[in-house]
Amino acid sequence: MPHSHRRHPRVLCSLAIIRDPGESSPRSAIRSTAIFTVRREQKGGARFAVDHRAFDRTENRADILAGLAKRIPTNATLIARASRISQHYLRQAFVAGGPLPPADLQLLQRGRPDLDILPLECANNVLEEISAAYRIERAGPGSNMLSRSRRAPEEAQCLWAAFLWSQCSPHQRTSLAAAWQAWRALERARPLPF
Repeated sequence: MPHSHRRHPRVLCSLAIIRDPGESSPRSAIRSTAIFTVRREQKGGARFAVDHRAFDRTENRADILAGLAKRIPTNATLIARASRISQHYLRQAFVAGGPLPPADLQLLQRGRPDLDILPLECANNVLEEISAAYRIERAGPGSNMLSRSRRAPEEAQCLWAAFLWSQCSPHQRTSLAAAWQAWRALERARPLPF
């Protein structure tokens, strides 16, 4: 059976949200965000950009998400890892009899109905394979919050590479991956902002 490929969107943003602890915890706080933006050019090339921000635990989730919504280009396709909800959290919500609070992506969609949001289920081992193949320095298991926050752009790029390899045609994969690797070589020469 032939594999159907989608065309890479003209503007695609890959979003990484680093939380401490996870999203389903009532004490969860967004500590870092990274938006990796890929703009396909008409002549076959691409432009890449990273928007990376860090936050302390006192910053308001609604304000952080509103800021994210403002920085995502109009009519973009947004990819992000789908929220994982623990069984314990589901049991607590069920016993309390109330609905689950909205996930970050649901709140972004409410504020930005022009976005095509694609939550991706992507196993950690897949992202590890991608990071090894492309020599992307991700924060490893058990990394501290500062390391995880600093590596948010790499996390967003790994997610985009997973999308590229699972969804796009071989021709688009080859041309976009080559352009991305050239861009990364230039970016590696720049110091981290924090």
